[in-house]
Amino acid sequence: MNTVVAVPLDEELASFIGKKGSVNGITFYNRKTDRGVITALFPSQDESKPYALPEALLMASCVLVSTRNVDKKFGEVLIACSLLGRKTLFTDDNDASTLASDAGIEEYRTVSKGGILEALETGAENGQGKRVRVDIDKAFPVRGIGTVALGIVTQGTVRQHDKLFHTSGRQVSVRSIQSQDEDIAAAGMGTRVGLALKDIEDKDVDKGDVLSDRQIAKCSRIVISFRQSGITKEQIAEGNVYGVAAGFSYSECVVKKASGQELELELKSQFVAETGDALLLARKQAPRIFASGSILRCST
Repeated sequence: MNTVVAVPLDEELASFIGKKGSVNGITFYNRKTDRGVITALFPSQDESKPYALPEALLMASCVLVSTRNVDKKFGEVLIACSLLGRKTLFTDDNDASTLASDAGIEEYRTVSKGGILEALETGAENGQGKRVRVDIDKAFPVRGIGTVALGIVTQGTVRQHDKLFHTSGRQVSVRSIQSQDEDIAAAGMGTRVGLALKDIEDKDVDKGDVLSDRQIAKCSRIVISFRQSGITKEQIAEGNVYGVAAGFSYSECVVKKASGQELELELKSQFVAETGDALLLARKQAPRIFASGSILRCST
């Protein structure tokens, strides 16, 4: 049983959960327990990296919100949590019940520091599913091994010797799998993995790419259904420019058509996405994250 948790406000809290790992806009903290693996994602607080927060929230099944500082960043995270509908945990530093209710978060739990790990493991993913998908955040060469890709299993179970499609359309083989610096034969949903790959170079693997049992291409246009936060009161119109995040991918986009609860968006930079993927829309002014959505159609 594995779980991925976003810890958007307090790196000390993320470091309590696990040992520091790779950094790529998001800092990964990992812990192996008797039940499985917990991966905590701490997004960069640097304003020049607006993609970090929405990517961390989208990749997680749970959000752990520190109530130590109740400020504008805290409010932004509350809005994002209400839009995504993720399992939400609040620390007990301060009472956040009124603010959570005002933001529209209907279900949440307050936990003490000592109860965090138990709360995270409750309801963790069990790795079942017929389809296979690994979302990649980093790749690099390792002498004697070849290309290693770091990512999170977001669907199904990936196994040693699997043949999977890379975003480029190339089919690659999984030489070996590591989790928590240990070789394993298979990794289920919610597992942070390092995959040694055959038939592809590290320079051909980018953050946001996926490995899957079916081809998932990059998109230049997407049609989405969306839900906007009433707190932000954003006036969405054709020609507006926003940021859009899906998985480990982020791009600026232009609204080409707005009709009811559907938007057609033209991406300034192609990224990997498929029908059903969740996303977040961000604007320049605070609170930045103002809408969530689901992809209805993609086109190249």
